[in-house]
Parts: sequence; structure tokens; C-alpha cells
Amino acid sequence: MILVLINVFLIGTNYQCIAHNFIHNPFFKSQSLNGLFSILNTLCLGMPASMYRAHHLNHHRYNNHPEKDDSSTFRHGKNGEQENIFTYCLLGILRTNLPALYRVAKKQSSLVVAELLVMIFFIATLLFLNGKLVIYYLIPSYLFGQFFALLENYCEHNHTNFNDRKRDSVSCYNSIYNFIWFNNGFHQEHHYSPQVHWTKISSVKDTLPSDRTIIGGCHLMNSLKKYKK
Repeated sequence: MILVLINVFLIGTNYQCIAHNFIHNPFFKSQSLNGLFSILNTLCLGMPASMYRAHHLNHHRYNNHPEKDDSSTFRHGKNGEQENIFTYCLLGILRTNLPALYRVAKKQSSLVVAELLVMIFFIATLLFLNGKLVIYYLIPSYLFGQFFALLENYCEHNHTNFNDRKRDSVSCYNSIYNFIWFNNGFHQEHHYSPQVHWTKISSVKDTLPSDRTIIGGCHLMNSLKKYKK
């Protein structure tokens, strides 16, 4: 159980930091090396990295808009309100249209085919060698890792205005949090200027209004704060 929790944290960190930064600023000049990293990271995420890229770019394009952003916290809410945080995280995985996401990713790059095949081969090999490892460790890690990623996304947009490009995300400036999570606390800054490298993202802070949503500690502290119109 402890190993599962550790892996869930690592998967969440991967989604929010490693894979996320790779989408916006690929790590290598070589396309071959970037492709190899994407394939290897697929095994860490439990999802083809190219599909996550397509999903994330959709999120950036529409910034939590309930009708356009597939990961919007408002998409399944009622009366213009956000959805309950628990149903958002629990049902979010089941709601993702994986075949459609695969088709979008394939239009962007054929790399998704290799990622999917490698992931299938990896899981099938582990099932053959040690089925219990897959059932009791790998699958729970993947599922709860997705839950954690959805939880983080909810907290990064709770109590914000998706119609305002300078107020559609939540920032937090705790130094420990930003050191561990590669300046992920500068989330409003990132949404406003997604092309800026994470090492320089703090420079965007002064271009944003002071009355936007800022949370202390880490984004998870924003989990129970009710959205207000």
C-alpha cells in the first residue's frame, strides 16, 4: 500500500511537472530523443503521452470553459456551478473519450501508435511474469494517479473565472511547493504565458492583476473552497 501511494504521488508529479513541461518545452533538440522519452514516459503515466498532450493542449486552448474544455470543472456541474470535487475526480477517468482522444493525437503525430503498442506489450509482459504485481500495484497506481491528477487540476481552477484569461487559474507561491514541483504554483502565470519555461515563469507574475485567486501552501489547499459567481 505504501508503495502504491508513493507511485501515485510520482505519477501526479509526472503529469503536473515532467510530462507537462515536456509538452510545452521538449527536453531535447533531437526529435528522436524526444520521441523515445515520450514512449518511455507513457509507461510511467499509464497513458500514451501523446494522448495526454492532445488533452492538455485542449485544456490550454479553452481554459476550463464548460462546453469546450474536456477537463472543465464546470462541464458536468448544474446551474452554472462547478461539479462536486469528488465526482469530478472519481468519474473523470470514465468520462474521457479515449478513442476520440487517440484519433486527435494520431492526427498530430503517429508516435501515439508506438506509445500504445509499447504500453500494451509492457502490461502484457508483466501480467505473464507476475499477474499480482499488475493487479495489486500497477493498475491501482495508474488509477489513483489519474485521480490525483484530476484533483490537482480541480484545485488549480477552483474559484476562478474561465472567461478571463488573467483570472482563469489559481496561483500559490509557497517556496517549498514550487521547489518540489518545478514552479507549478505559478499556474495562472503558466496559463497566461504557456510558452515560458518553468525556470522563468515567475517573471510573468507582475503582468497579472493582484485581485486574482491566490492560495497559500499548495493547490490542494484550494480543494474545499466553494466557487462563487
